[in-house]
Amino acid sequence: MRARRPGLVPDSTWPARAGKPLLNSGPSAPNQRISLHWIPPHPAVPALNHHMISRPAPRLTHLAIALSLALQPLAGAHAQASGDPALVDLPLEELMGVEIVSAGRKSQALGEVAAAVFVITQDDILRSGARTLPEALRLAPGVDVAQLQSGRWAVGVRGGARRFANNLQVLVDGRSVYSPLFSGVLWEAERVPVDNIERIEIIRGPAGAVWGANAVNGVINIITKEADRTLGGQASVTVGSDHQAAVTVRQGMALTMDSHLRLWAKADGGGQLKTVTGSDANDSYRTVSAGARMDRGLEGGAQLSVQGQLLRSRVDDRWQTFDADTLGYSRTATTRQNLDRAMLMGHLRKPLEDGSELRLTASLLLERGDQRDYVTYRDHAFDFDAQHRWQPAKDHDLTWGAGFNWYRDKLGNSDLLAFNPDTRTLLNWRLYAQDEWALQPQKWLLTYGLRVDRDPYAGAQVQPNARLLWKIDPKQSAWLAASRAVRASSRAEEDATVDAGVYPPSVTGAPLPTRVRLTPPADGITVVEKVTALETGWRGQLTHSLSLDATVFVHRYSPLIENAQPSSVTSLDVVMGPWGPYLLANMNRVLGSATTRGFELAADWRVQPGWRLQASYAYLDVDSTGADDDAYEGLSASPRNLLSLRSAWDLSPALTLDAWLRYTGRRDYVIAQFGDVGSRTTLDMNLRWRARPGVVLSAAAHNLGPKRRQEIAQDYGFSASTQAERALVLKAELSY
Repeated sequence: MRARRPGLVPDSTWPARAGKPLLNSGPSAPNQRISLHWIPPHPAVPALNHHMISRPAPRLTHLAIALSLALQPLAGAHAQASGDPALVDLPLEELMGVEIVSAGRKSQALGEVAAAVFVITQDDILRSGARTLPEALRLAPGVDVAQLQSGRWAVGVRGGARRFANNLQVLVDGRSVYSPLFSGVLWEAERVPVDNIERIEIIRGPAGAVWGANAVNGVINIITKEADRTLGGQASVTVGSDHQAAVTVRQGMALTMDSHLRLWAKADGGGQLKTVTGSDANDSYRTVSAGARMDRGLEGGAQLSVQGQLLRSRVDDRWQTFDADTLGYSRTATTRQNLDRAMLMGHLRKPLEDGSELRLTASLLLERGDQRDYVTYRDHAFDFDAQHRWQPAKDHDLTWGAGFNWYRDKLGNSDLLAFNPDTRTLLNWRLYAQDEWALQPQKWLLTYGLRVDRDPYAGAQVQPNARLLWKIDPKQSAWLAASRAVRASSRAEEDATVDAGVYPPSVTGAPLPTRVRLTPPADGITVVEKVTALETGWRGQLTHSLSLDATVFVHRYSPLIENAQPSSVTSLDVVMGPWGPYLLANMNRVLGSATTRGFELAADWRVQPGWRLQASYAYLDVDSTGADDDAYEGLSASPRNLLSLRSAWDLSPALTLDAWLRYTGRRDYVIAQFGDVGSRTTLDMNLRWRARPGVVLSAAAHNLGPKRRQEIAQDYGFSASTQAERALVLKAELSY
């Protein structure tokens, strides 16, 4: 299982380094060849790997993965209404100095980070009109987001967007929500209320040396506000013409002078969309969650933060599965994913007498769920991390630590999907260290380090990185980085078998139709995918009103596991099971490689007081080498071009108007079943009005353009691809 990362709480008591202040803040037939191309790919066959059948884990994945974190509303209070300054009025100097914690597990000024980093603030989210976390992530360059179904999303960084992108590490307050069961994040279960979000930090490029396995293409860290920043009450209601609605309530209070508490609850849901054929997708969802956060100051400058959350999620779906007893050997049935979750996390930050700092983080996750008629599961996870930051010598800032993650699950199998063993306990541990060396204070900064992650499947894996920053002058800097990251195997890839089709008697010679079941590789060898990356970038303030950020990168993936190919079938064994005869297709993983190259640009222009323009462009080229043209569908189907242009305009102190134009290039799928998805241009508009103190009303138009349009092919499970709809969204926010 992927190690769950510790929460990061901004700090404020770190000693200055000689010549430079430390920037901190914040808390059979062996020779027989069979053709599988006619068998529709199925998701829960990570037994063959996320690429194997070109669909990541299915329903099991559906529910098992339904484990993520809280909820994410569609609203929140306007930044100005809550006392936060509108970003359109902040000088660029302040934005360049905004502090982040995700790049080095400590507070750093954005302008002094040798990585491709982008920060999305709460004000950005509210003004954009984004109703979900994936929609908000579209604000960042190089992040590919597409709607799969109502409430379901595909998210990727520098390529690889799919239902369960297994090359992206996603964190909430430093705690990983990446599932060890199937590899990926269930975005429909990630409902962190926008009103509670401080900012979202996005690192594009490998970050395995800091955040461990699966931080291959990037890291997304959703950071929530400390409790003392959300005092008082707040409520919001959102209703959309696309049948999505949400209600969020929050209450913040002071327990003592040094202790503050935040309580919140949210209920949201969405109606069904249309499939690409025009029929109802039966993909409605309903989620209810509640949470609390307590922050307390302790003696000696120590800070304690405790968070908890309860979640209940229900997601409908319609699956087309295989059935040897029906004409055509397939049937369509409705199903529902049920998930109940409880989460508790604690974080302690304590300054030590020698001027160093200790951070301890622990989290507990309990889940139970099922994909009706197909699989049930129950899992428990406990994570602990200890981190120490100190100055071993002049001009050195060392952060090192260790942690472990304990995970146990119990799965209920079906004739469609089965895990062997059905119960497994996984223990992962990690060691990491990263030093920041001021070669020349205020001029040259070298960051180097590595991390070792050990999991039961692949053993210990080393992930190093080295980064050099050149501060050209106070307003601009350039950087160069070399790094290596790995993607660890998942439970489903190693232990799952899944139905992949039915052969008629005329093919097998058997008296009855024969099911085909794909099994994990018989060699028992776990393959660890690796990426080696070179990146360089420049960021700076060109004028008092214009800033630019540019990055160029090359990623080399080797080895990379291919999709299932006929040549990877090593043997076929006919077995009599409880549901009749079935054919076990034993497969070996076929390895290849791929290289991606590209660049990303982001510009911020303060046209005049109260008017801000933001533009971003990302280019991606994919070159793969494998046994077949469709070896890496996840990468090859990535759009080559992503373009975003956003205007934020304060019409008056009480009225704001935002327009957001986006272009996404076409997705070329080599697997005919998916079909290509054309390019799309979309416009969102959002009008927000502070009717009076504490009351904000807004009206937004989403996906202006065709009434319905497909954004991506359904690359998982047995669900049908759907079409995103344009919508009118009304929202009311009350602060009291």
